[in-house]
Amino acid sequence: MNLKINFLLLAILISGISAGYADSFGQRNEDKSVSAAQTEIIYHDGHDFSVYGRFHDEKNFNRLPAKYETIVRPEVWTLGRNSAGISISFITNSPVIKIKWALLNNTTLANMAKIGVGGVDLYCLADGKWEYVSSGVPYGKVNESTLISGMDTTYKDFLIYLPLYDGIDSLEIGIGEGYSISSEIKSNDEFRPVVFYGTSITQGGCASRPGMAYTTIISRHLGVEVINLGFSGNGRLEQSVGQVICSIDASLVVIDCLPNSPVDTIRKNAMPLLRQIRKCHPETPILLVESSVTDASYFPQSDLTSGNRQTNIRQQNSELKTVFNQAKSEGISRIYYLEADKMLGDDHEATVDGVHPSDLGMIRLAGAIQVRIEEILKIK
Repeated sequence: MNLKINFLLLAILISGISAGYADSFGQRNEDKSVSAAQTEIIYHDGHDFSVYGRFHDEKNFNRLPAKYETIVRPEVWTLGRNSAGISISFITNSPVIKIKWALLNNTTLANMAKIGVGGVDLYCLADGKWEYVSSGVPYGKVNESTLISGMDTTYKDFLIYLPLYDGIDSLEIGIGEGYSISSEIKSNDEFRPVVFYGTSITQGGCASRPGMAYTTIISRHLGVEVINLGFSGNGRLEQSVGQVICSIDASLVVIDCLPNSPVDTIRKNAMPLLRQIRKCHPETPILLVESSVTDASYFPQSDLTSGNRQTNIRQQNSELKTVFNQAKSEGISRIYYLEADKMLGDDHEATVDGVHPSDLGMIRLAGAIQVRIEEILKIK
């Protein structure tokens, strides 16, 4: 009998300690047990929230608005329907976040992870810093994923990055029934967006997931919206894309087109593009970025990384520097230059195929370009 009483007293004592522990942390401790399986999910259209990385109000997640379909080349228009760099921001107190998304094409690439091509990334703002939470893995054209569950019910800021190499036909964000979700209120004193015009690398190839493209890394680190005008294989310094740039009220234009632009293309297109941008944006700074001269392999003269590639890159960079000097001599002000020798490092580890950056390469690119942006825009 005494043994039973002792066990009963011990159970009461443990129960009291547990209750005190829960009270000391408030509702946060109690809500940890709430899972996706225990909660009815209510879905909301992604268009109902703040959309970043898009400079139009059409109800789609294309990078280019419809009026440019007849202005840019067909290849650029098609790539412009990829949602690279576009993100959705929202605030919720839901313990669970799910997502449904339908892809335009269900694209697959041999040198790029499926999450990077057609998946989504969830980030949360914690202590002023965007922290990675999880990814939605695509398994077909129509997808559904639980991005996180079991959270406490304090209000938090979230960001969902959309696919880099596919487009979005529809997207819904799911939260627990009885909880709230709202659009972030954009501040009027934010920096105007930074526009990047470039190639497959700018578009995000070959980041493992959407949040690891170098442009999105820079965006998170600086707290600046980025408009990604990277077009795989088609970054050719074209004035048709210049018209797009002219329609955006940008704080800075970054031109990173050299990987798709042979010397003749640079010679033909670069100055007309710079004159066009300066005419429509008289005060907007312009940053020209060289191609990184990097050995793609330990054997730089092998068939894998032909020495001709390094020679071509140096010739392209030299021609861009000539254009830069010509622009200054013509009186084009607020134009800047970034030399890119070894920007990807010298350890042969920063690409997936000798050309396109891995996540490591994207981090290195972002770091080098971010420093220059901070100098130009006087951030920090």
